[in-house]
Amino acid sequence: MANIKTKNKQNPKLQQSKLSDGRASLYLEFYLGRTETPVLDEDGNPVYYTSGAMAGKPKYKIKHDRRKENLNLYIWIAPRTQQERLQNKNTLALAEKIRFEREQQLLEDREGYRLKKERIANFHSFFEEYIENYTKADKRMIKLAHRRFRAFLQETPGYAMYDKIIRPQQLTKEMMIAFVEYLQAHGKGEGPQSIYQRFKKVLNYAVECKYSLKSGPVSHSKMGHPREHAKLIK
Repeated sequence: MANIKTKNKQNPKLQQSKLSDGRASLYLEFYLGRTETPVLDEDGNPVYYTSGAMAGKPKYKIKHDRRKENLNLYIWIAPRTQQERLQNKNTLALAEKIRFEREQQLLEDREGYRLKKERIANFHSFFEEYIENYTKADKRMIKLAHRRFRAFLQETPGYAMYDKIIRPQQLTKEMMIAFVEYLQAHGKGEGPQSIYQRFKKVLNYAVECKYSLKSGPVSHSKMGHPREHAKLIK
C-alpha cells in the first residue's frame, strides 16, 4: 500500500482502502467519542469485577463511535512511473488539506464533536452516501445521474475544478442550467429528463436534511426550456 503518514492525535485520520485495479481509495475516519453501557445480570443488577485492579467496580460495555467520509480521491498502490508518483503526491496533498479542514471543523464544534449534516462540505460525498443508502428500484438511474453530473463538471470549462470537491454555495443556478443543457446535448428522448429528475431528487433530499444549498434545481418539467428555472432555495 502507498505510504500515508498519520499521527495518533489526528482526528480525522486519512486512511486508504485497496481496490482491485491497483489503486487505493482515500477516506477520512472520524473518532467521535465512546459510550459506556453498564453490564447487567439476568435480574437487571450491575455486574462487578471480582478480581484484579478493578475488583469491586461495575463492568461496562464500551462502544467507540467512528464515522467514515469517502473523499472520491485515488492513489496508485505501487506507482511505476514518474507521472503516477507525481499524481500520488498531488492527490495526497489535496487529501491532507481536506483532512485538516475537517479537523478544524471538529475542533470548532463544541457539542460533543458531532458531525452535522449541514456542515458537510462536499456535495459529491453527500451524493455517494445517498446512493449507498438508497434501496429503491431506480438506484441505477440515481448512480447514472451522479456520473453524468461529474462528467459535466469535467468536460465544462470553468467547472472542471469541482470534479472532486464542490461545496453547497458553488451549486449555482447558472451551473444547474448548464447541466440541463449538457444532458440535452448528450441524450435523446426522455433520457435527459429522467436523469435530471433523479439529480433533483437528491438535491431536494439535501434540502430536507438542512444541507445548505444556495441554489435550487431547474424544474424537470422545463427540460425543453432550460432557461426557465426554479427560484433559489435559501
